[in-house]
Amino acid sequence: MPKQRNSARRHLELKRRIWWFKIGVPVAMRSHFDGRTHHRENLQTSDMRVAMERRDQVERDTRSLFRDIAAGKVISAATLSAREHGTVWRETLTDLRVADDDARNEFGWSPLDIAVSVAEEATERLRGKDRKEFEDAFTGKVPVDEHLEAYLKAIALADKTTNERRGLVKRFARWCDKEALKLPEINRRAVGRYVTAIIEPMDRRTAKKHMTALRGYWDYLTLRGHVEGKVMDGKAVDSPWLGQTLPDNKRRVERGDRNSGERAFDEKELQALLYGDYPEEVGAEFRQQIEDALRISCLSGMRLAEVVTLWVEEVHDEVFDIQQGKTRSAARKVPIHPDLKGIVERRTKDKKPKEWLFHELAGERDPGDTFGKRFNRYRKALKVDDVRDGKRRSAVNFHSARRWFITQARHAGHAKETIKDIVGHVPGEKDITFGTYTKGASEEQNRACVEAVKLPKRA
Repeated sequence: MPKQRNSARRHLELKRRIWWFKIGVPVAMRSHFDGRTHHRENLQTSDMRVAMERRDQVERDTRSLFRDIAAGKVISAATLSAREHGTVWRETLTDLRVADDDARNEFGWSPLDIAVSVAEEATERLRGKDRKEFEDAFTGKVPVDEHLEAYLKAIALADKTTNERRGLVKRFARWCDKEALKLPEINRRAVGRYVTAIIEPMDRRTAKKHMTALRGYWDYLTLRGHVEGKVMDGKAVDSPWLGQTLPDNKRRVERGDRNSGERAFDEKELQALLYGDYPEEVGAEFRQQIEDALRISCLSGMRLAEVVTLWVEEVHDEVFDIQQGKTRSAARKVPIHPDLKGIVERRTKDKKPKEWLFHELAGERDPGDTFGKRFNRYRKALKVDDVRDGKRRSAVNFHSARRWFITQARHAGHAKETIKDIVGHVPGEKDITFGTYTKGASEEQNRACVEAVKLPKRA
């Protein structure tokens, strides 16, 4: 098959220095598109590189829509509710406002003029509840989270991050609902009230995540024309979230505050997790994976996701050969502790190179999150918990095993730089000597450091 010419510009159309997405509509589906032969969508950018990125996402969404129509999952425009009709008309007019306005008919009417007139006629035909629903959707007087799922689909983040952002935006939406605020009524003053009442009392890290989610959602709303706002070079520049300050974490430290953050397991907690009676309510089928993963993390300093997603081929020559991870330093070789050899032999036996060490998690959509929830149930059932006032998360969790390894390696007298190499921490920007001019600890240093860590004995 000959290569498509100018494939970089596929489905792209430039109109008055704004890029549009354009794709042909199959004949059998044109009734769903008001008889149009082509479907267009404003990409709202003059930057071709940005347009190509947005084009790829819109193309995926459109082809998914085509498949749904073919499968009978999409209803025709004639059966849309009054609210859905209002939303369609609002989005249509938003597109036409930035479209080529030079094409006018013999009476001097532009496509936008005609569309406004038809929308007004549609409003006049409705009565009662239907008319109010149409007008609310048409004017954008909808709940704050009206476009949340479309936003989450557009940004295509990892499942865990997607769920986190959904929860944060919905929290703001619930507050707006209590305050009787609709989407067009969210201005800088309303946002400031929310920041003062809800975000400022939060821990700084939690507050930062909250602000990031809401700023991102508002940028999407602005770019898609759901809220008013200026757009320059494909970016929203006057969001009500811009300039909102985060709480200052440089507070006075009071008695008891110094150790209020997340921490390593202490010896008694780790003994309970390693040797305590297995709690029946967790499920016996999870026992082996919990015991194995906990020991691996305690004796390697590996992160949860690194442990549970290892391939068999990444366990070789007495090292865990981690190929990917959270940071640029995550790819590394961690010596296998002598006390882990039995687990490794059992979990690699008769497996193919691309199979998972923790094969029982391979079918999970988000194996790290799934295992983390199981471990938390296990931990709590064994009374290993540390929830402080004003904190949502326990100060101990699976990551405490990694912290425990680092603590034990440090207490054994090993160099900070060696420990960083093993656990995959990024060298400090100011640490020129060890961050720039060395290639890291030697294999012997790494192995000596790992083997110096010992699990606590039974109580």
